[in-house]
Amino acid sequence: MSVIRIMDGPDELHISFADIEKFHGRLALMAVAVAFRAQQAAFKELFGDQAPQRKDISIMSGHAGPGFRDSFEFVTRALTRGVYTVDVNYPKGQHDPYRPQSYAYVISSATAGSIEVTLKENFLPPVFYDYLKKSREGTMTDADNEEFRNLKISLSKHALALPQDELLEVRRIS
Repeated sequence: MSVIRIMDGPDELHISFADIEKFHGRLALMAVAVAFRAQQAAFKELFGDQAPQRKDISIMSGHAGPGFRDSFEFVTRALTRGVYTVDVNYPKGQHDPYRPQSYAYVISSATAGSIEVTLKENFLPPVFYDYLKKSREGTMTDADNEEFRNLKISLSKHALALPQDELLEVRRIS
């Protein structure tokens, strides 16, 4: 399995998806996987084969969910450092038909610029958004909860296995 390489001062850390899963748990595993892949894509675009300094990375997440937050935090410590922001109204990646919630992320470095990474619109099936809506409304049945949990696990595996260009749109914005 691939890892994210990041510098923490003089030390190079190798962070795997499994490491972040242990931190987050399995609540929002699809989001953890997508954020893992988004960071890999952005770091490659910004730094090539070099591992970035953790302290130099800031994140704007278009999604307010805990899976994205925990994945970005585990790798970059952006939340702890006060350089993690959320903008659910960010115009790219507005795939949820029921509410403003962006599946786009801007990953920035003061020295290397900014990369916008957007989850491709067709990755999440319509039933995913239906389950999110039912969950917010408190109308999930036990069967719904089990099916949604299994769907998120399946989608996390799919996100990790897909070629980057089938999962994400990556573009330099500065």
